[in-house]
Amino acid sequence: MFSLRRPSRCPNCGSTSIRRSRRKGLLEFLLHRLFSINPYRCRVCYERYFRLRHTQHHADSATPKHAH
Repeated sequence: MFSLRRPSRCPNCGSTSIRRSRRKGLLEFLLHRLFSINPYRCRVCYERYFRLRHTQHHADSATPKHAH
């Protein structure tokens, strides 16, 4: 299964108990490096799927902070 949206739920059963899964093979490595797509696995139904990597960048993180 493949999902471009970034929900914190399994697309198969709807559980919120998900984890990142290991990448397997060249294709998954390229998906990760080129498009920031990672594999995830549900801890309830064990469904494996792909989604965009969750990034936690804030708007003010690009500006340097000055020491006062």
